[in-house]
Amino acid sequence: METASLGSQGKQLLRKITCPNCWLRFSSSDILFVAKHPDLVGDAIVGSNEFLRFEPERFDVHGNAVDPKGFSTSELACPKCHLQIPELMLEIPPFFISFVGAPASGKSYFLATMSWELRKLMPKMGLTFTDADPSANSHIQEYEHTLFLSADPDTPTEIRKTQTDDPKLHKQVLLDGAAVHVPIPLQFLLRPTATSKHSQKAQEIGRVIVMYDNAGEHFLPKILDSTSQVVQHLARSKLIFMLFDPTQDSRFRNHCKINESKTIYNSNTATEPFLIRQETLLREMAVRIRRYMQISEGKRLHKPLIILVAKCDIWGDAVGISIDREPYINSDNELVIDMPAVEHKSEQLRTLFNEICPELVATAENLTSTVRFIPVSSLGTQPELLQKQDRQFYGIKPSQIKPKWVTVPLVYSLFKWLSALNGKSEQVHEE
Repeated sequence: METASLGSQGKQLLRKITCPNCWLRFSSSDILFVAKHPDLVGDAIVGSNEFLRFEPERFDVHGNAVDPKGFSTSELACPKCHLQIPELMLEIPPFFISFVGAPASGKSYFLATMSWELRKLMPKMGLTFTDADPSANSHIQEYEHTLFLSADPDTPTEIRKTQTDDPKLHKQVLLDGAAVHVPIPLQFLLRPTATSKHSQKAQEIGRVIVMYDNAGEHFLPKILDSTSQVVQHLARSKLIFMLFDPTQDSRFRNHCKINESKTIYNSNTATEPFLIRQETLLREMAVRIRRYMQISEGKRLHKPLIILVAKCDIWGDAVGISIDREPYINSDNELVIDMPAVEHKSEQLRTLFNEICPELVATAENLTSTVRFIPVSSLGTQPELLQKQDRQFYGIKPSQIKPKWVTVPLVYSLFKWLSALNGKSEQVHEE
C-alpha cells in the first residue's frame, strides 16, 4: 500500500501506530480499510456480520481507499485484530489509562460524570476533550444522557451494573485460529484549543486518551481465561486508576461511623450489601501486571497508581476532608490545577488509610514507586431505594447530581506526568 495516499491531504503520520484493542504496533503502510459495498460482508477475523477488511490497491481523488467492488471508504482497521481504529490515531499518539475497581464500586457512574465534566472543564484550561471515536464511546454517551440530559430530571434513574460479557466493552475476534476477547476502550481526543497558550505545542501535547474499563469481576482472584485479553491493558497503560469504595470496607465504615442506610448495594440486589476486601483485588491486579510484563515480584513499576477514594460525600465530614471547592485557579485567563492542594489531600488520605487499612497502602506501594490518593464523589448525593415492578434498585434524580472532584484525577495526572503540558522532565515513559 502507498503511504503517500494516506498522507495526500497534508497529514503528518506517526512512524508507528498502536492498535487500542490488541496493542499491535505497526507501520501506517500496513493499515487495513473497511469495505463498504453491501456484497462484501463477512471477515475472517471479526466475523460474518462485519464488512471485509482489505489492503487497497487504488484510491479515489479524495485519498479514500476503493474496495474490491468499487466503493470508496475511509474507515480503518488494525492488520491483526481487524477492529476499527479512529483515523486520528494515524496522526496522534495514544495515552493508555486503566480503570479498575471492585464489583459495585461505582466505576460506571464515575466514568460518566468524569467524561461529562471534562468536556466542559477542559476548554477553560485551553484544551479540548472530545470523542475520538464516537462509536467506541457510545455507551458512555448513553450514560451521560441518562444522568445529565434526562427529559424529566426529577424522575430517578440508574446506570445498570457493568456485565462481564458486555459487548460494548469487548469483542471476540479470531486470532491464530482461536477465538479471543479483546477490549473496546473509551477514546477521547486531547489537544490545545486554537486560542490556548499551549496552541504552539499542539503536536507535542495532542493525545488520544484511551481508557479501559472492565466489570469488577474481571479483577477478582480466579483462574485466568487464556482466551481473554480484556485486562491485559494493565501492562500497557501509562496510568492505573483504582476506584476504592470505602463503604465496602467494614473498618472504614466503623471508623467513619457510616450506618447501613448509607451503604451502596449491588445494583442486582437491594437487599444485601456488597462487601469485598479491596486490597485482595489490588494484590490480584499486581500479580497480573507482573505476569503480563514478565517482571519479578520484587521489582516495582514506574507507572503511577492513582487510588480514587469514592463517595466522599458519605465519609468526608467524619475525617475532616472536604472537596466542596474544586482545586482549579485562574492563570492568564485559563484555569490551571492547584497541584499542592491535590497532593495535600493525597497525604491526608494516605495517613488515614495507613491507620485504617495499612495493607492497602503497603500493597500499592510495593507495586509502584508512585501512589496518589484522591477523594471523589461521582454524584455528590446519595441514591434512594426504589421499587420498579418486581425489582428494587438504587436510583438518583438527575436534578440532584453534583459531581465533586471527578475531573481531578485525570487533569492532575496529565499535568503531572505529561511533560509537554507541565514543561518539566517528570513524566511517564511513552514509546
